[in-house]
Amino acid sequence: MPTRRAALAGLLAAAAPPVATSLSIAPARAQEATAPHRIPSELAEHARTRPALVPVGDVGGDVIFVEFFDYNCPWCRASAGHLDALAAMPGVGVLLASYPILSDASQEAAAIALGVLAHAGPEAYRGFHAALFSARGLKDGARALAVAEAGGLDVDAVGRAAALPGIAPALADMIGVGRRLGFDATPATLVGPWAWEGYIDLDTKRRIVADLRA
Repeated sequence: MPTRRAALAGLLAAAAPPVATSLSIAPARAQEATAPHRIPSELAEHARTRPALVPVGDVGGDVIFVEFFDYNCPWCRASAGHLDALAAMPGVGVLLASYPILSDASQEAAAIALGVLAHAGPEAYRGFHAALFSARGLKDGARALAVAEAGGLDVDAVGRAAALPGIAPALADMIGVGRRLGFDATPATLVGPWAWEGYIDLDTKRRIVADLRA
């Protein structure tokens, strides 16, 4: 007999079908960052103002990281471990951009994550975000709901929020933004007018902050 979480995940899949990525290159997990490329200022500003972004730290500061991630990307998990350190830096903020390009399972997990955000707000999302990255195995809708339940959230309410009509368009919007930035792999990062595809370690991120302020 299907569990309540599996039933909710099935309803979610029916209400919000997978978002087509239409990437010209097969999506990948990128271990090492490529050299940065410069982004037109209007495109960078557009990317920093999407409604599905989740703020962490001082997002009114002078250096803002927009971190594109997929919950099934191990290097995204490593990058997520930098959040507290970046948020502790004066004038530095992070905008989390769910970019579920690796699989349909990733899109299900991303929809549940936005359901957590819609139902419980950014602080609850932060805990859920870290817990889902820490979970073993494939992250799909059912696994994401299990993580939400383990964190004390009402999974029925989260499931309903994840199936709201605005969730799939919000994910499609972020995928479109990532495409326009040239991101065919995760993780990927936008800082100021510069975009990197691939994993950036914490020391390098600190150097990026210093370089942008120089």
